[in-house]
Amino acid sequence: MAAQPHYCGHCGAPVAPSAPYCGHCGAPQYPAQAAAAAPYQYAYAPARPQSTLRRYSGTQIAVAVGLLAILAIVTVGLSAFAVSQVIGNHSACTSNCGPRIVTPLAAPATYKSSAFGYQVAYDPTWTVRTQDAQGVTLATKLGLLQVAGSKSGQPLDQVVQAVITALPSATWQSVAHVSDLKGAHIGDQDGIGVVYSANLIASNGSAAKVRFFVIAATKGSTTVAMFGVNPADPKNYPNGIPEGEEFDAVCQQFQWSQT
Repeated sequence: MAAQPHYCGHCGAPVAPSAPYCGHCGAPQYPAQAAAAAPYQYAYAPARPQSTLRRYSGTQIAVAVGLLAILAIVTVGLSAFAVSQVIGNHSACTSNCGPRIVTPLAAPATYKSSAFGYQVAYDPTWTVRTQDAQGVTLATKLGLLQVAGSKSGQPLDQVVQAVITALPSATWQSVAHVSDLKGAHIGDQDGIGVVYSANLIASNGSAAKVRFFVIAATKGSTTVAMFGVNPADPKNYPNGIPEGEEFDAVCQQFQWSQT
């Protein structure tokens, strides 16, 4: 009768029945009789838990830091660009008056020139100071807006200069050119525009710094000039005109005569 095979109780490797030690792992062996009568049931060693944390090399960390730095720079650049675009697009006819989409006035009040057929929509909280067949003068929340029509014939730069010259020198002092308005327009008609600074003298002799703009455009046989003024605030508003967005809405919604 052949001897029953004997296995190491520690590692499971086959060993000779009379071997005192396992030839594979060196563990001491039970006597052959005990091994034959009751084979040893060895337990499997539990699997060693593996860490779930991923290890990164120093090179990978350096690359990640570099990418984060680049993304931070790009984000700042894009934010600055977004901010510059939001300022250019919402500064009224005092900054960039090219055709673009703006938020329309809610339930605007309107003025229509009986002499030239154009129509002006404006903030209903503004009040009418004067109006006639040619134009209207509106008191805004902070300043004044004047729209006047005339028969075309003069070059637009002369129309703008005529508005400036008509300002009373006793009241409008230290008038200075600030900037030209690229893309200035009235309604769907391109024109020219200029921003000025000045000291506005009150009846009591006190002076207030103001910014004002003049825009002129011609369509068909009609020329329209717009004049708007606000207290100067160059630190917080494009061209220093706080109501620039409201003035821009007037420019955008202006309607020329259909005849």
